[in-house]
Amino acid sequence: MSSTTRRGFLTLAGVTLMSAACSQPVARKGTGKAEAVDKLAQLLPKHIPYKGVTPDVNTPIAIGFNTYPKNLVKAVPQTPGAGGSYTAITPLWGPPPPSPNPYYDLVNKSLGATVKFQIIDGNSFADKIAPILAAGNVGDLTAIPAFVLQKLGDFNRQADKLFLDLGPYLSGDKSAQYPMLAAISEEAWAFGVWNGKLMSVPHPGQGPARMTYYRKDIFDTLGAKLWNNADELFELGKQLTDKSKKRWAFATLHQEIERAFRVPSKWRLANGKLEHKYETKEYADAVAFMRKLFEAELVHPRVVAAGSANDPSKELFEGGQALIFDDGTGAWHEAISRQAPVNPAFNMQPHNWTADGGKPYGWYSDPAWMFVFLKKDLPKEKVEELLRILNWLAAPIGTQEYHTWKYGVEGTDWKDKDANGFPVYTKKGQQEAQPATYFFLANQVEPMAPYTPDYIKTYGDYLDVWSQSVEDYPFKGLRTQDPSRMAAAQQPLEDKVLDIVKGRRPLSDLSTVVQQWRDAGGEEARTFYTKVLKDNGRI
Repeated sequence: MSSTTRRGFLTLAGVTLMSAACSQPVARKGTGKAEAVDKLAQLLPKHIPYKGVTPDVNTPIAIGFNTYPKNLVKAVPQTPGAGGSYTAITPLWGPPPPSPNPYYDLVNKSLGATVKFQIIDGNSFADKIAPILAAGNVGDLTAIPAFVLQKLGDFNRQADKLFLDLGPYLSGDKSAQYPMLAAISEEAWAFGVWNGKLMSVPHPGQGPARMTYYRKDIFDTLGAKLWNNADELFELGKQLTDKSKKRWAFATLHQEIERAFRVPSKWRLANGKLEHKYETKEYADAVAFMRKLFEAELVHPRVVAAGSANDPSKELFEGGQALIFDDGTGAWHEAISRQAPVNPAFNMQPHNWTADGGKPYGWYSDPAWMFVFLKKDLPKEKVEELLRILNWLAAPIGTQEYHTWKYGVEGTDWKDKDANGFPVYTKKGQQEAQPATYFFLANQVEPMAPYTPDYIKTYGDYLDVWSQSVEDYPFKGLRTQDPSRMAAAQQPLEDKVLDIVKGRRPLSDLSTVVQQWRDAGGEEARTFYTKVLKDNGRI
């Protein structure tokens, strides 16, 4: 499955299932696709862990330092480029950096090659990449998020036509030539296989798609306590909401309410039969609870009025007009970075909760969330140069390479260091370097930094709980692609459910809406996915 923008971005890292539904579905012909990870071993690069840095926090999901290393490691001894010039198509959730600029100049000089970005707005990436693929106008490097690939029903055919088989360069022991890429997990590499060939360099990053955040600074001022279940959350919402002070309890919280009610992320096996999340009692209960919050006018009116494509939740939360919302994991540090100069008291914290107050419950996410493809028919020397460039970019936090592409030009893009020794972006650096366009090209594990004194510990503890409470997802280890009719049926259902939640349609319409989804592609998808499980001996 796809967990969409998984990094919030990094909500970016986030995109999530709700985020993936924000744009109109891309009509494509496709009957679905599935490939079993455990059958791909001979295609995968040999995993060679990188031991050049020793982070303070080291998990399969993320690594981080409490204080920025004073002595940065040079992970790649040689300049990777040989003077080539290449185009790279990437998404970006935010304003694109000016080009040319000193940041690009520095990184390209360090690469020994020129990478020219063709940046596409992440929120409309799915709609814009489809005609690019259809016309064959791909970059030398093309980065595509997993949630977008899920929408492209004919991508398997397009991959063969447009992109290079990387197996002859990376499979097995060949990975040792590119040690930063070899450090990527085999689980992530397996999700880069299409049509029985290693077609892409994956971005690993398994973790929670979204988290519930609250404004701890305002909670403390109001004397508000954390909630343990849905009933307590509703009562807390009434306590926090004060229209006279332009303060509401909630902005968007849909996905986290679904998770908290133990709705499956997508499919689950129930008595040997596949059941989609839309069909479960838990989903109906979650929708009813969301409607209850709206009916009680505990949700900010701008959220009530907004559509999915113009959600104002970030702005409302950071401005203190809504005190609880959900977002991707990357939204946490992004908000801190924005607010630190203007509101030093700003304190955004995650809260892991369930509707019944019982044991934690987390949604499964695939071990890779972004895929980078090389253009087909590039000469061998160009392919090897590009792989060396990606290898350089994949160096982790604590290395000179990471420092260069992350922070840019000293004195221009960053000047000072914070209390933990981390470089602080200048205003120019926020425009040029902070979007970190190079980030989308290669990464061996997600980096963490101490954006607040307790950030790393809090995030690390959250990841530990999540990893121990992930749902029993029936397709774990299978990279699947939805049949196109199912992909197209999702958005109409989400729109109708949003109308139900906001009181524009009666709650009793939910069963009808779900049946319409079954008729429009859901039942066809169940047949397809049931066969996938049978073919892989899971039912």
